Amino acid sequence: MCNYRTYLRQNLTDWAIQETGDWDLQVEASRTETIFDTTNSDLWDSMPTLDSKAVARSSPIFERHLGRPLDIRLIRPGGYQDIDHMLDDLVPAMMLKVS
Repeated sequence: MCNYRTYLRQNLTDWAIQETGDWDLQVEASRTETIFDTTNSDLWDSMPTLDSKAVARSSPIFERHLGRPLDIRLIRPGGYQDIDHMLDDLVPAMMLKVS
C-alpha cells in the first residue's frame, strides 16, 4: 500500500473517532438520564456509526491527500456500520477516480 494511502486511511480513522466520540457519549448519557426504559430499544443499535452526512464531512481529508474532494455520490446511502467499512468502500473508489 502506498504511503499516501496509509496516511489517508489513518487521517480518516482519526477523523471518525473524533466525529463519533461525542455522539456516542451523548447517546449513552441519554440512556441513563431518561425516565423511559431504553434498555430493550434497538433504535440506537440499528443506526450506522457513520451516517452519510457525517461521511460527507470527511471530504477535506480526501482533498488534502488525493487532490480532490470526496465524490459524495460514492457514499453508501445510510452510511457505514464502522470506520473499516467506510475505508474499505470509499478509499479504493476514490483512488480509482484519481488514477
